[in-house]
Amino acid sequence: MMATKLGIELPQLPKTFVVDDANGVKRIFEVERQIMGTVILLTAHEQWEQRYEFAVDGKPNDDQHKLFEQLIEKITRGLSETYLETGKFPTGESYTYVRQNHLKSVLAYDLANSETPLVIIDGKPYTWDEVGRILQAFEGFQVKMVMKDLADELE
Repeated sequence: MMATKLGIELPQLPKTFVVDDANGVKRIFEVERQIMGTVILLTAHEQWEQRYEFAVDGKPNDDQHKLFEQLIEKITRGLSETYLETGKFPTGESYTYVRQNHLKSVLAYDLANSETPLVIIDGKPYTWDEVGRILQAFEGFQVKMVMKDLADELE
């Protein structure tokens, strides 16, 4: 095991925990710890496929309990806001729109289509076609896309 070779202690951390999202839905996360050379990475995946995913990283000598607390804080912040809203036209047809002209997402592998990733928004997977339909209302607008590692903070 790499931890033993590097002389890193691995304290017990919870394997799962629950956080409420902005709508009061309880989200169950599983924690994975990885040691990659000079970095310890804690990743939390929501228990269901293609859902929320968050990560924090630190140095091998960092307090891993504090790192775990940082992960929970990051998840709590991430779940405190939703970016999409659904509604219905008077005709009864439903639509989805971007709240406050701003959204954050995570790209994830699509088992059904290896050509393009899924876009996870508000813990739900969307195809690029679906994202395109959601963004149609913004035709003519400028768009800024910023790619960040999962462990980095996304402002």
